[in-house]
Amino acid sequence: MTRIRNIMSAVLALAVLSCTQTAEPEGYGYVDISVARDSSVDDVDITASAVSAATKAGTSDAIALTIYDAAGEVAYQTDDCSQVTEPVSLSTGQYRAVATSGLSLSDGAAAFDTPFYSAAKEFTVRRGTVETLEMTLTLEAVMVTAEFSQDIQDNFSSYVLTVSNGVSSLEFGKSDAVADAAGDGSDGAASASGDGETVPATGKTGYFAVTGTLTYSLSLTGNDGRVFSPLTQTYTDVKAKQHYAFSFSVAEKQPEGGAAITIVVDDSMTEKEHDILLDFTVQDIPEITDSFSAVDGGSFYAGDASPKIVYVDLKKPAASVMLINKDTGLGEAGLPEETELVNADGETLAMLSGLGIAASAVTAETLNAEIDFTEFFASLPAGSYSFEIFVQNEAGGEQTAEIRFEVLPVVEALAANAWARFADLSGRWLTEEQPEGLGFQYRTGDEEWTNVDADVTVNAEAKTFEAELHGLAAGTQYEYRAVTAAFRENQPVQFTTETEQVLHNMSFDKWYMEGKAPMPNASADYKIWDSANPGSASFNIVPTTQETSNLAVTGENKSAAKLTTLSAPVVGLAAGNIYTGIFEGTVGGIIPSGAALEWGVLFSSRPLALKGFYDYRPVAIDVAKGPYTDMKGQTDIGRIQFILTDWDAPFRIDTSAGTFVDVQNDEHIIAYASLDLGKTDGYQPFTLELEYRDRTRTPKYIVIVAAASKYGDYFTGGVGSTLYLDEFSFVYDPAELD
Repeated sequence: MTRIRNIMSAVLALAVLSCTQTAEPEGYGYVDISVARDSSVDDVDITASAVSAATKAGTSDAIALTIYDAAGEVAYQTDDCSQVTEPVSLSTGQYRAVATSGLSLSDGAAAFDTPFYSAAKEFTVRRGTVETLEMTLTLEAVMVTAEFSQDIQDNFSSYVLTVSNGVSSLEFGKSDAVADAAGDGSDGAASASGDGETVPATGKTGYFAVTGTLTYSLSLTGNDGRVFSPLTQTYTDVKAKQHYAFSFSVAEKQPEGGAAITIVVDDSMTEKEHDILLDFTVQDIPEITDSFSAVDGGSFYAGDASPKIVYVDLKKPAASVMLINKDTGLGEAGLPEETELVNADGETLAMLSGLGIAASAVTAETLNAEIDFTEFFASLPAGSYSFEIFVQNEAGGEQTAEIRFEVLPVVEALAANAWARFADLSGRWLTEEQPEGLGFQYRTGDEEWTNVDADVTVNAEAKTFEAELHGLAAGTQYEYRAVTAAFRENQPVQFTTETEQVLHNMSFDKWYMEGKAPMPNASADYKIWDSANPGSASFNIVPTTQETSNLAVTGENKSAAKLTTLSAPVVGLAAGNIYTGIFEGTVGGIIPSGAALEWGVLFSSRPLALKGFYDYRPVAIDVAKGPYTDMKGQTDIGRIQFILTDWDAPFRIDTSAGTFVDVQNDEHIIAYASLDLGKTDGYQPFTLELEYRDRTRTPKYIVIVAAASKYGDYFTGGVGSTLYLDEFSFVYDPAELD
């Protein structure tokens, strides 16, 4: 092989050398770099073809070179070696040279006319010497070419060779679509773009990133419209620099009765012969048509009962009319792999009829046949399907048609907003007209589907519908599907109901002492309920206490919470209160003017309501501050508030500064409810139902607040007003609210 050296060099600016000498003094040396590109390939054949010689890099075939020092930094770089004419001066040391030519293919990519060559080599530069660095670039891809003989071009309207490395593919040859687009019926190569369109690429060479495998598939369509089964082959141990040269030709034979041909595939690895019997003397080729465009790939909605009939014009008496099925979905629906209709017996016809396929027995005298798939196709679930119909007449004429179609869903499930005991289900319809019988079905595990017995709300403009599914178990996985009167979706949506979260000590049975302050928790380990007691107890003012006598539910170790509004020095009033959160302390100096506390504890479920019992014994308001001074003399009011929020942290209340939760405008409040309490003659049950402002957001914090005086935060109330609270719990099941 002849190798042409391309000398390249460049003088680099000399650095100032240190006067200190070492055992190996630092200095400069010169590198004479010889770079060449070897355009040869390894033909995958026992008798390889002649190898091309390496060629000198030119402006359109430039060789780029990068030299890295021992630290990986670029020491020298050029985009075109042919432009360098002087030796390269480098500091002494170890280097690595990388030379490239062309555009590199990304992982698994394939493209026409984009060869990429590369080489890498390590070398040493010694002081005061000239080193010679020789590098030969080789192809870093697999090269593929394809040739089609004149006989192929004459006898086939479409011949497309698809070559793939398992990731990307290229097409060679001529398809009907390419010929129609070109308008000249030209032969050439074609590449498959990302959207599946075929793009002509005449007379080009394909290059594939190396994946270790290479597969080809040759598709043929005769001039008479016959489509033949693809010829396929896969090669392994495919390496860079290999050339796969595919050559296709027609070898004619002359058997009795006509001219048959054999397609010969010379793939430069071994000769493969694929016999395809094509009798060009046959004039009466059968025709296969249909009423629903399935030969070209049709689609219809599931349950569609419009006629779907395949028509066969045999031209001559029948030899074979066969249904060939390799589709898994059709197999699951009962269609056999092969069904011959010519001289079919009663059992075969009964089997087809049971599937919803109406076909009469085809005899040797039959010239026309109809196969009605209407009922069978209407019973199929949504999905893509295909099968073949092979037809042959006694004159030797044959035709194969692939019946391809897609069954479209009529409705589909969208999403489930799952609560603890119910779920908001949504779906949409995909047809122009609203289907009859819109609804849902659900199940858990492998149980039978159950109809959702609920009113369906329809949004005709958006083509959506919704229903609320009740009667679910908390923390359980379900699935649901959208249905109509005639359709059952086969792509259900799964959802899991929320857990029924509770809070510690909602019955107020457990208390402990923190100094002089009684605390409504089992111990200091629980920071769920708190009150203003820690701030006022040091002044012997304890508005919130444990109650063991006046109870809503009696029993051993049972108790309730007693909230009393008391007189307090300076501020005038300390309203009995209890809340989920933490009391931070008093504010305002030695003589407190208020308190700071955090509202809210972590909580992620969505209850519908808070229920419990209260007994309220109010007195007249005798302490009032602005803006509530006009309430003096009126009967006091008790209050319970219930809030779910997605705050990022508990809300800090400061009564002296007037910092309170803005329950009307706080955008983080997901749900809110409040209950004003009047005088009772003993315990009364209550159910405080939340009003959800957003039914999709998940809470982060829960706030429950109760006070013996509604305006106690503003130091307004009746000294002596007393509120008893007992047996709080959450409602998760909508049935409890009914």
